[in-house]
Amino acid sequence: MIRPFVAVLVAMLAALPAQAQVMADPDVVAAFLQDYGLKVDPGRDDQGDPMLSSEVDDTKFDVYFYGCTQTRDCTSVAFSAVFLTEEPLKYAMLNGWNKNARFGRAYVDGDGNAVIEYDVNLDKDGVGGKNFTDTIDIWRSLLDDFRNHINW
Repeated sequence: MIRPFVAVLVAMLAALPAQAQVMADPDVVAAFLQDYGLKVDPGRDDQGDPMLSSEVDDTKFDVYFYGCTQTRDCTSVAFSAVFLTEEPLKYAMLNGWNKNARFGRAYVDGDGNAVIEYDVNLDKDGVGGKNFTDTIDIWRSLLDDFRNHINW
């Protein structure tokens, strides 16, 4: 009688997401991106903090980690994509995006390229797995909307 119970319990646990709560841990965030179907390349940013690189719909993006300690506990992440443009975008175009976009923000970087970012607070208890999957959905939608907005 115990064997069927154990088999059912194991099957139920296997159906659960890899992590019930998503914290700003590079391994956990990478696992969620991979479960979403994205390829993930771990790395480090210019300050030595963890960073993940990925691509969605032919648009490369990075996930930066902030407020990190030596134990890799971080407080937040930022999704970021740079769009190389031949000429800097007009500020009116970016202001129009920023005015109408609920999530994310856009700006021109020091090289004249368009950048879109989306900050996610994962401090304290983090967020639920379904919420973080929704976060990835929002990011994907932001990228698509921004590409259309700048005719890229």
